Amino acid sequence: MRLVLLTCLLALSSWLSAQQPAAGEPQSDQALVDAEQRDARLREQQELKDRAEDLQQQVKTSQQLLKQQDAYLKALEQQLQALKAQQRDNNSPAQ
Repeated sequence: MRLVLLTCLLALSSWLSAQQPAAGEPQSDQALVDAEQRDARLREQQELKDRAEDLQQQVKTSQQLLKQQDAYLKALEQQLQALKAQQRDNNSPAQ
């Protein structure tokens, strides 16, 4: 998932770079509109990067929580097995 997001961001970045006019061009109304649109795309790109980073952090946190839950479940299973063994020992006839 992370690789897909990074690939999309790189493609978007390359596309945005190709859309930028050369420095020193005269500023017509259309050039101003284009510059404004470019700025909006750059802001959107930054927002997407921020969201991707937030999602990566959420994935990392979720993975940590899953590891903790797995450890907790294993501990519970061990306790259950110990209780079952103790119950068998208590119910077995003394020799």
